[in-house]
Amino acid sequence: MQYLVRTWIVLALFGLAGCAAIPAKVVPPPPALNRAPIAAFEIDGRMAVHYRRDASTVTLHWRHLPSSDRVTFSSPLGQTVAVLTRDEHGVILVDSQQHTHSAQSVEDLTERLLGWRLPLGDLTYWVVGAAVPNQTYQLQSATKTGEMRLDQSGWTVIYKRWTAVGAQDLPTNLTLTGYDAAVHLVISDWHLTAIK
Repeated sequence: MQYLVRTWIVLALFGLAGCAAIPAKVVPPPPALNRAPIAAFEIDGRMAVHYRRDASTVTLHWRHLPSSDRVTFSSPLGQTVAVLTRDEHGVILVDSQQHTHSAQSVEDLTERLLGWRLPLGDLTYWVVGAAVPNQTYQLQSATKTGEMRLDQSGWTVIYKRWTAVGAQDLPTNLTLTGYDAAVHLVISDWHLTAIK
């Protein structure tokens, strides 16, 4: 039982008004990353996480605003496994057994629970196809496979598929690897949220 709770906590920590939904049209990779990060968004999708010897899959709903995040992780059968919230007061994770874990940052919480730091702040940029501003990075443009590779902050992000959402090209299939972890994220729905 302890193993299952720990596995779901690992998954929960990966994470993460007007809307524009994903059209079915897949687009080729853009020639470069998105320059202007998206300040607010909501995504629905599936996430597979491999950390050392552990591997699990969840569905997720992530609502990101500049001052907060709320990520709900569910089992493949739709049962809520964990809810992660971040705001100006810190980070709280409530697991499936209603145990509450808190810290000042997602990075502090993951370090305490897992032994390594998950960069949720960086992920809010990477998931929208942008590099973190004011940090160095390397970018390899689309290869024969159509993939784009971003290396930043000790992580490698491979963008495998993009879609048009309004006038913006956004990733729908990406993999992050770093610090003994691999996260594969498939986004089924994008909603660009107006900041309120």
